[in-house]
Amino acid sequence: MKTPLLLLAASTLLVFAGCEKTTSAPQSQEVLLTKTWKRGMQDKNTSTNPANVIFYPVQSCEQDDTFRFRADGTVLIDRGAIKCSQGESQTVTQAYSINRITNELTLDGQKFKLLEETGQQVKYAAQLSPGTGYSYQIFLLQ
Repeated sequence: MKTPLLLLAASTLLVFAGCEKTTSAPQSQEVLLTKTWKRGMQDKNTSTNPANVIFYPVQSCEQDDTFRFRADGTVLIDRGAIKCSQGESQTVTQAYSINRITNELTLDGQKFKLLEETGQQVKYAAQLSPGTGYSYQIFLLQ
């Protein structure tokens, strides 16, 4: 009688030992939705950069712009108090999407390589033509 009970106990232990608790990190879209983002001025994680890059030069009039990504696939851009031109509208809404297979972020129809997405930073890059001397231009949201 002890043998069947031992076998049952052993098989139960094996089943539970094979199960591991998984905690998944939020998907990129969820990270994008967590806060209102601003243009980043300094890369917080250079290890995710491809070779031969240049960073997008954030103009002073863009430093107070905010980006609010929504679950419906749109991003609301608020241009802040300082405008780059007099005729610039206060807010603009653009479409965005993320392709998880290719790690592409599409903003307003333009495709970018999605390099990083954490609660502290979203980093994406546009491929540049060979004549520029750089492979990618990196954009930061923090």
